[in-house]
Amino acid sequence: MSSKEGVKLNRKVITFLFCVIASLFFWLMMSLSKEYSIVVNFPVKYINFPADKVIANHLPENIDIEIESTGFNLLVYKFKRQNEEILMDIKDSKPLALKNHFYLLGNSRIDKITSQFSDDIRILRVYPDTVFLNFNKKLTKRVPVKSNMKINFQNQFQQRDSIILTPSSIDISGAADVLDKINSVETAPVELNNVNKSVSMKLNILQNKELKFVELSQQKVQATVNVTKYTEANIDLQIEVVNLPLGFGLKTFPDKINVKYNVAFDNYEKITTASFRAIVDYKKIETGSNKLKVILVKFPSEIKAIKINPERVEYIIKK
Repeated sequence: MSSKEGVKLNRKVITFLFCVIASLFFWLMMSLSKEYSIVVNFPVKYINFPADKVIANHLPENIDIEIESTGFNLLVYKFKRQNEEILMDIKDSKPLALKNHFYLLGNSRIDKITSQFSDDIRILRVYPDTVFLNFNKKLTKRVPVKSNMKINFQNQFQQRDSIILTPSSIDISGAADVLDKINSVETAPVELNNVNKSVSMKLNILQNKELKFVELSQQKVQATVNVTKYTEANIDLQIEVVNLPLGFGLKTFPDKINVKYNVAFDNYEKITTASFRAIVDYKKIETGSNKLKVILVKFPSEIKAIKINPERVEYIIKK
């Protein structure tokens, strides 16, 4: 086959492919310009709750809406806009025979739902058609907030004090039977690694199943973790004897213990032997044992990871 014949053949193939693609394109355009209906799932946001009441039952978090429009518009709603919230107005609900029980008809308020869409979208039907609402009187109580933080420190760094939450408690509002089951709330889990400085951050309140039926005075709290560099230190302490009967003497072997601890660098010089007191208690003598447990009854609040060596000492009693 000559080169000229090859070029002609390639041109024919390209022309054929172009015609096929053009035909498919025009077919697609014609198809998408036609009217269709599809069912799209939308998240729901309920508005205008009564100020003095709360919902006692679970409301649907999503609804299916059958919409009608051209293929172009439906593609947009199917793939790009299905995360948009649909507003459902509680004021449109109607009472049932049972006290504090109401129902909300979605299809009877299609006009309100339609107003939330563009003019080229028509609403045909809403699923479920009926949403039931059970109201209870709203009460409020204050509960503490508990931290759910896991902190892994860099070597030689530790917390200076407890995690500070601001506020340390919040108000929750809901039905009495629901509030009775909730005695505290906690923050969402957070893990921090290789921490070597103080941290301050906002934490969300963990939304568990109990909190679905209550309102929170706030959704976030401020957490502060004071971090400082620590060093290991140790000190020797004389052992004291307490509760010794008159006329008796007690000698321990050894008569001193060594206390190891971690302390912040800026507190290192403040720690002295006067900051500690180690004792053995005569009343703790056990029959058949020649050892007493050493108890550290006084130590500085600034130190951590305290270790006593030895923890038990031998003794003899003198009369």
